[in-house]
Amino acid sequence: MSFVVICSFALTFYAVIWFFDSFFKSCMHYPYYAFLEGTGLKVGILNFTWTTAAFNRFIYRWSKNLTRILRKWFTCGYIFTIWIFLPFALWTLLSFIFEHFYETIQLNSMPEVKAMLPGVNIPVSDFWVYFLAIAFSSIIHELGHAMAAAQEDVQLIAVGVYVFTIIPIAFVQLNTEHLNSLPVTKRLRVYCAGVWHNIATALIALLLFFSAPILFNIAYETGVGVRVTGFTEDSPLKDVRGLDKDDIVTSISGCDIKSSDDWIYCLQMAHERFGICTTAEFVAQNDEIMMETVKENDVVECCRKDDLHSFCFEYMEPKVMADSVLPGQYSCLKPRDMVKDNFIKCTDAGGFSCPRGMHCLKPSLNNHTYLLIIGRKDNMAVLYLGLPYDLHKTVFIDQYFPRIALFSFFSPSQFEKLLRYVFMFSMGIAFLNIIPCYSMDGHHIARNLIQVLAKYLNKNGDFVTFFTVFTVVVGTGVTVPMLIYVFYRAIVDN
Repeated sequence: MSFVVICSFALTFYAVIWFFDSFFKSCMHYPYYAFLEGTGLKVGILNFTWTTAAFNRFIYRWSKNLTRILRKWFTCGYIFTIWIFLPFALWTLLSFIFEHFYETIQLNSMPEVKAMLPGVNIPVSDFWVYFLAIAFSSIIHELGHAMAAAQEDVQLIAVGVYVFTIIPIAFVQLNTEHLNSLPVTKRLRVYCAGVWHNIATALIALLLFFSAPILFNIAYETGVGVRVTGFTEDSPLKDVRGLDKDDIVTSISGCDIKSSDDWIYCLQMAHERFGICTTAEFVAQNDEIMMETVKENDVVECCRKDDLHSFCFEYMEPKVMADSVLPGQYSCLKPRDMVKDNFIKCTDAGGFSCPRGMHCLKPSLNNHTYLLIIGRKDNMAVLYLGLPYDLHKTVFIDQYFPRIALFSFFSPSQFEKLLRYVFMFSMGIAFLNIIPCYSMDGHHIARNLIQVLAKYLNKNGDFVTFFTVFTVVVGTGVTVPMLIYVFYRAIVDN
């Protein structure tokens, strides 16, 4: 299933919902409208909304029972949001613009900003985790507004969920007259509460993510490698000579793997060109070199064209060694036999040097192909000729090994994945809501900050109106094209 399939499914779902909504409105007018009003449901084009007042009493009661704690909590929140997170968000936005639209300016320290789409740049299998993470982050955001409003005795009218296509967005309806009658400081507590809750949620998710191996240490073992849990349909590594499900991968091209972080690191290091240390006796007994020919892309071919198991290797030893072989000499060898008993890697960084009595032989490959030697526990190594990207995108792994069979039904890696998405979406929602964009929290935060400035400068209401409109227009004019651009790049680049 791909992004196109997900979009098709969403369009079909809303087409069916629209059909039945139109049918019941025409044939069962009064009962259907009574049903919609009683349940709080509302159906629109590619969206539907659910609103309820059932949670109002619970939110008020909980907020009042924790008044002293929550008042300090939201005070810290609005101070942190305005003085730290708002400048950070504006700097990130400006850095993104300069980095992508002004080639002369390179900001290497700029935080990465990109759209996350299931079936595009994240696996479709993560769809439900993706959906839950967005819903949870959005609910936590709105819960912050509701609790902060209850602290200031602002009437909470209703809470609800708005679903646009597949993206759930929670919301709260407050009495705007009550809210606008508050002093500026209290209003800022309410408006900043959502962003503050998202920041706190992201930090907690990050802490739990790094603590997961310790938290699950009693039931699961880590540090012994990564286990292959599955493949994508188009994976080139799931055939007969590739990886098997439940294989324990311990290394990639000599880079030891003990955790999922090591897996990512070793795949990045797999882009480094390397050679294999081989004895002269092995070369003499197994060399099947034919007449040397050079391809158009300067890749040397010294093996028979029908030999699918041998590569052409070039001697890469430095000339300073007494028993070195001059560069430019080649041998046709089977790499599987070369790494069968012992694999010693030699790299350019190490001068392509090997232990005494061995030669460094590097496979002759084009610039877009890499030889990956995937070490497995209790099994022969798998040799793959391709890109490290193929392993990263098409092979699913898990670093947790259940100590007893009872725990095999659940893997903490799913919990880690949820935490990773919660962190990303919580920070994303906080970022979008702090920017002074129309109808976002940043719109109201900017207006209240301008009111504070106007009071300090002894300016009238026209000053507040003008600069509020100017700030929101600029913020919206920058943010909306940026969002369109990042979603466009996410689709095009994948």
